[in-house]
This record gives sequence, structure tokens and C-alpha cells, in this order.
Amino acid sequence: MKNDYFENDGADTKRKKRKKKKKERKALKGFLVFISMVVVGLTVFVITVKLLAPDFDFSTLVPKKAYTFVDEKIMGHTTTTEPTTTTTTEPTTAEPTTAKRIDYLEFDEFEMNTERQGNAMGNLMNGGQVATDYSYIYHITTTGIYRINPETEDYARIYETKDKLSSLNLRGDFLYFVNEKSHELLKMEKGSSEPSRIAKDVRFAYVYDNKIFYVTTGNTLCVMAIKDMKPSQIYSSADNELRLVGISLKRVFFAVTNGLGKIDYLTVELDDEERAVAPFRDSEENSDSKLVMENGFMYYYTPNGSGTYNVCRQKFGSEQVVTLAEDSDASSYIEVDSNRLFYPEYKDGSYMLTEVNMNSGDSRYLMTIKDVDSQHQLKYYHSYQYDFVIGKTAADGKDIYRAGCVFTGSTHYMKFNKGNWSY
Repeated sequence: MKNDYFENDGADTKRKKRKKKKKERKALKGFLVFISMVVVGLTVFVITVKLLAPDFDFSTLVPKKAYTFVDEKIMGHTTTTEPTTTTTTEPTTAEPTTAKRIDYLEFDEFEMNTERQGNAMGNLMNGGQVATDYSYIYHITTTGIYRINPETEDYARIYETKDKLSSLNLRGDFLYFVNEKSHELLKMEKGSSEPSRIAKDVRFAYVYDNKIFYVTTGNTLCVMAIKDMKPSQIYSSADNELRLVGISLKRVFFAVTNGLGKIDYLTVELDDEERAVAPFRDSEENSDSKLVMENGFMYYYTPNGSGTYNVCRQKFGSEQVVTLAEDSDASSYIEVDSNRLFYPEYKDGSYMLTEVNMNSGDSRYLMTIKDVDSQHQLKYYHSYQYDFVIGKTAADGKDIYRAGCVFTGSTHYMKFNKGNWSY
């Protein structure tokens, strides 16, 4: 006879199975509730983020390998790897594109402040041998850089070198200039005699406000901020000659002699990352125009058929050309100071530095140098109260280094010789 109390007749086993299934159903129910809560939470999170930040990239929350696996293997998308870039001290470059011709700009774009100008554009194009900060006049000689007090005419050499220098700019507490032997752009603090190199392979430089514009020996136009000294390439003309024409508050204007012997006049907007190049003037074959731009006006020469050149002024964006003089030899770039314009004449073996009042039209000779050949190598430089004529009377002629005060006329001037000024 069976003992119903001690013997297992299968009832306990069934109860255990029912109890196990009940636990499994309870665990599954809890898991499903948890998943539901997670889904609801994620949904709320996604909706909230999209409302607050519509452009948020959720892929940034997923590990890159996992995201790439899902994107490529499951979704069937392809991805590309972005190249890495390395910062160097060389000018950053941008491939230039072509834009429509710039025929007009609002004139407030040319409201330049001459006190922020390192030197006048005409002065620099003539060689940049003289500059002023309106307290002193600085000038380059064969033995370095000298400084003159225009009130007392006291002078002293502040930097000694036998290397040929050019592109003298004064800005704030510093002098900027180019060493033409080493092709270095140098910076020297006033009161110091030790310059430091800030760029290499440079043949021309122009400083305005907090920027330095310079042209390399390879005909590349660059710009860099004085603060960080990181150059950026504006335009490169390969083997063709390139020179700066002028700037506005937003643009840089330059001229390139192309392979056909013509001069192309181009401009680039400084803040344009694509460096879109646009013409701003018709190309020309006459390289004697020597066009420069100051404060939104273009100054240049045109041949007049009598062996001399007209001195012309033209407002940017205007077709009207004003002839200010008719007798220049076009040997130097035109320079402008306020309402006064300066240009050279050559007549009967004499070289004359001439000033024109652009308001009244009156003109006068500031300095006359006799016994000069028509193929002379003289350049003039206007600097505040003094004007300089520097160069040779002929290709192998006499060296000339003179300065005269604008208040004393053309008969009273100083000569610089062997490190000294004398009347």
C-alpha cells in the first residue's frame, strides 16, 4: 500500500513547474516594463534635444566603430575619411577663383586713416627709402637707417648695415623694412638696434593698421596680422611680375604683367576664403602708367604724344579722368599727401621735383638738380615737411642724396655724404 504522505505522486513536481513558470513570466514582465521605460525615456530625450538643438548630431554619442559598422554594414552607407592638416610657418594658400569685374564700391570702403599707414604707396613703390611718424623722419642710406628731427634737423644713425634696404614702414613702436640681400622682412623696435626676421623671401612690404601686405621673390602676394605673424597667401602669379597697387578696408588691389606683356589689374576681398580674383580695370600694354591707389583714387601716367606724360587722377568706380599736369617724365610713382600731389619732371638736362595743389591747380618746383641724363636713376620721396631725391644722375653717373624742407623752396636744401648732413 502506498504511503500518501511520504511518497511523491507527481503533484509536487507540477507545483514546482508552475511556480518556475510564474517567476519567468514575472521576470519577463519586469524586463518588458524596463524596456518600455527606456524607450519612453529615449523618446523624450530625443524630442527635447531636437526642440532645443535641431542640428545636434546624435552620431557623436555613439562610439565611432559601432556607428561606422551600423552605418556601413546595416544601413548600406559609405563613409570617407577627412584628411588631416598640419600648421606650418609657410603662408596658407587658397586656390583662386574668378569673379565678375568690380566696377564700383561704396566710397566709405576707402575711408583710410593715414596715421595707420606705414608709408605712402608711392613712396614704397619708388623704393621705400624714406618714412615718417610725424615726430621724426627716417631714411635709408648705404650704411643703415638714420633718423632726423624735423624741428631741429638733429640726426643720428639708429641701425647700421651695409646691406641694401627698402620698403621702410613705421607703425606704432616699430620699424618694418626689407633686407634686399637676404630677402628678409625685418621688424625693429624704436630705440633698439637689433631687428628680428618676421618673413623670408620678401622683396616688397606695406603696413596698414594691424596688417602687413608683402610680395615674395616668387611673385606671391601675402597678408599677415602683426599680432600673430601667420601669413596667408592672397594670390600667386607664377613667373609673371606682380606688384601691389593699393588697398581698401576690405580689399587688396594689385597688378600682374601677364605672358603677353600686358598688365592685368586684379582685386581680392580679404575675407573671402575662396580668394575670388576679379578685374577692376582694363588690361593695358603701357607699363609706364605706374598706377597707384590712395584713399579710393587712382593716380597714373598717360603718354601725351609730346614725349612726356600726363599726370592723371581717377576716382574708383568713375569714368571721369582728371589731368593734373602734362609734363612728367614718369620716372617715379606719383605720391599724394592730403590735397598735394608730387611728381618728377625732366627738361633740358635738369630734374625737377614738382608739387601740385589738387584743389587750386597751382604748382611749384620743390627741388631742381642739374646735369642729369635723360636715363637718370633718380627717385623722389615725400615725407611730411621734407622731400628727398636719391639716386644717380645717369646709369654710371653721380650719386645724389638731397633733402629739402617744403617751407624753404628749391634753392635751400641739404646734402647727405659720408654719414653727415650739410647745407
